[in-house]
Amino acid sequence: MQCTRPHFYTTCASVITGQNEPNIVASRCIDRYVITEGVSTFDEGLKKTARHHFAGGDTAWEEKNLGKYKTSETRLIEVLEGVCKKSSLPNIDKFTGISELEFKCASQLEKHEETIEEYYYNQQQNNMSIWLCVEELKLCCPGGHFGKNCEECPGLKEGADACFGKGACHGDGSRDGSGKCKCEAGYTGNLCRHCDNEYFEESKTEKGVVCKQCHEGCLGICSSEGSKGCSKCKNGWAMIEGEGCQDVNECSNQSACTKDHEVCVNTIGSYQCDCEEGYKKDDEGKCQLDVEAHPDRPFMPIAQQLKIISFSSLIIIITFVVWHGSPVLYVLTGIAIVALILVDLYVNPDTIPDEAKRFLGLY
Repeated sequence: MQCTRPHFYTTCASVITGQNEPNIVASRCIDRYVITEGVSTFDEGLKKTARHHFAGGDTAWEEKNLGKYKTSETRLIEVLEGVCKKSSLPNIDKFTGISELEFKCASQLEKHEETIEEYYYNQQQNNMSIWLCVEELKLCCPGGHFGKNCEECPGLKEGADACFGKGACHGDGSRDGSGKCKCEAGYTGNLCRHCDNEYFEESKTEKGVVCKQCHEGCLGICSSEGSKGCSKCKNGWAMIEGEGCQDVNECSNQSACTKDHEVCVNTIGSYQCDCEEGYKKDDEGKCQLDVEAHPDRPFMPIAQQLKIISFSSLIIIITFVVWHGSPVLYVLTGIAIVALILVDLYVNPDTIPDEAKRFLGLY
């Protein structure tokens, strides 16, 4: 376990449980959490009462006889009314996971009552967290410092941020830790001043280095951004003169995806074998006919469509026969009636040719 310092306050970077709540196991870390709550709520009380004054209204007389309200006992009582109460905290999330927080906070403030009164009456010009936690109680260190004696984290002596701004100093802000740097992704070295594999150095100054990730086709080392900066290419990529690492289209090779009903799909840096439409892979990876597939069907069966066409034609022909009284039309009417009977008797989906089904969207 180590303690770290966000903003001006000291908190514990502890083990995280399955419910994402801090599992605080070190009593000194609990003390820091609790003191932090006390400092935070005390500060809030000072802010809320900053514009208050004695109730009499005669400020000059009150200051002459009662002293300044800023350091008066009246104001201190008002401030203490909200100290250690969760409702007074500007951010309760910092303290999630500590049981009986208010009780423990009140116990700590009672323990350090004289020190807190010294701050209120004589040290309000100082930051309470720094004055109380760092200088007086020695529970924590200023940012960028760690350990029992608040040593400097790597990088500060060079005028840079801790770990040159690219890592976390172990124990930063606490009286614990080793001061070793844990680098961010893309950075490496004891001081996080070098670029890791698959990253390249974009810029470098005395205060640190900026690393950027190599192109996705690069293998290991690269010298600049983009595919042209690659020294070597990953599998599935090929080094092309003047273009750098380019994706290989494995599907252009006829040896890819040769099983029955397979189709080759090119992907970035690789490829995959999918099944033709209407097929899906079984447990053995073979493409089998998908019996659950439902291709688009026409709005009505083909046999019914043909019957409607036949009936419509027959009605038209009969109309012409009646209108003109022509023998030829009588003959055509007879043919249409015979055709209609044949369609009704013999045409069904099983008797329709495959080509006709494909044309009509039945396949």
